[in-house]
Amino acid sequence: MSNPVPATLPPIPPITREQALVTVGLMAALAVAALDTTVVGTAMPTVIGQLGGLSEYAWVFSAYLLASTTTVPLYSKLADIHGRKPVFLFGLALFVTGSALCGLAGSMPALILFRTIQGLGAGAVLPMSFTIAGDIFEPRQRARMQGLFSSIWGVAAIIGPAIGGLITQTVGWPWVFELNIPVGLVAAVIIGFGLHERFERRPRRVDWRGAALLSGAVVLLLLGVSEVGQALGWTSLPFLCTILSAFGLLMLFIRHARVVDEPLVDLGLMRVPLIRAGLGIGTLAGIVLFGLTTFVPPMVQGVQGGTAVEAGAVVAAMSIGWPLGSLIAGRLLHRFGARPFVIVGSAMLVVGTLGVMQVHRVNSIAFATVVCGITGLGMGLTSTTLLVVIQGAVDWQRRATVTGLVQFSRTIGGSVGVGIMGGIVAAFAGAASSAILDPIGRQTLAPAVLAAGRAALADGLDVVYWLMLAAAVGALVLSIRSMPDARLGEAAG
Repeated sequence: MSNPVPATLPPIPPITREQALVTVGLMAALAVAALDTTVVGTAMPTVIGQLGGLSEYAWVFSAYLLASTTTVPLYSKLADIHGRKPVFLFGLALFVTGSALCGLAGSMPALILFRTIQGLGAGAVLPMSFTIAGDIFEPRQRARMQGLFSSIWGVAAIIGPAIGGLITQTVGWPWVFELNIPVGLVAAVIIGFGLHERFERRPRRVDWRGAALLSGAVVLLLLGVSEVGQALGWTSLPFLCTILSAFGLLMLFIRHARVVDEPLVDLGLMRVPLIRAGLGIGTLAGIVLFGLTTFVPPMVQGVQGGTAVEAGAVVAAMSIGWPLGSLIAGRLLHRFGARPFVIVGSAMLVVGTLGVMQVHRVNSIAFATVVCGITGLGMGLTSTTLLVVIQGAVDWQRRATVTGLVQFSRTIGGSVGVGIMGGIVAAFAGAASSAILDPIGRQTLAPAVLAAGRAALADGLDVVYWLMLAAAVGALVLSIRSMPDARLGEAAG
């Protein structure tokens, strides 16, 4: 590690009453968003049984993802213009409204529409929560508090599926969504009355054309890799047209951003070494993160014949490692700087994905749990460090933008990666994968058919894990070659 800074830094100031109150509100908002991502999956089989529409199953998740991803840059820009609180409260209102409507949905199309409204709200809630935390805490406080915020996702991953199953079996699946309402209202009241923003309002315009171009590019890209490519083939004309259209809109967005006075995303930020390296590492780390959470359970449950509980426990280990890594980085970041933690964290991603590649050969739930925990620890070291130092490297007027970019890069990397990986698994395993993953369905298969299906699924997952390893190695190489030795509060330049 780099030489530690002198031990003459003033003590970290204590958290004030206002900071503590706002933190409670932010944690409540993050909790409903985090739980929503885990409890819905548990309830969906029952929802399908009551509403029908199995063919539309994936859109319940895709609609939420598309809406929450494409709106992040726009919300971030609005927050830099009008302040964080109004954008946060607007997003939280949309999220709570979408949750209430989801609980009243009487058909799958209605549920998909209302999940889209939820996603539109989540696109503001998540980046604004971390941006507000960046505003109210000084850099060393911020580094420590990010570990606390990260722990929310770990707890949600562990208890979310159990809560979803309990609610679905007792009071009914609509309450999986309705549960967000009281918690969301509490968060809104706390932030509404407890957060007092102080900033100089300047007349600035919103780049709506840029927002439309970037949103269109992201929508087409995600639809191409997650829907068109898997349904019609990766060499089909519709897939190629969709991807080419996405890149065409992206090029138009870049050209537009270079000439407009106040672009949606300041491309000058990409010339800052810290931000450029951070976004690149975050994108590659997102491929590992989303790939692991999506494609380790099929290995445990499908190839190894484990239960859904065992598969969930394996992935939950990553959610335990993540907050632990965040806490370590948060407490030591001011002493050693960002570069060592990002390099070590990226190296742990490589070690973790190498271990994931051996899960099938070792055939041990305990081994799979350990390697997922290592990957989560690496994510905590890397993601928390990058977020904190990038937030501290820009002024208030750009902090929401860079916070949104950090989240946006990780989500885009993961979403595109999972779309491609899903197509690979489907090509290898085909329709038989559904029966193999179902503990009841696989009992109806002949032993030879089951063995062949598991072998095909394992082959497809091996290719997926190679892609995850390539992304992890890329993140490590980028960390070593491009990550500057940034410290808390240093200007980006």
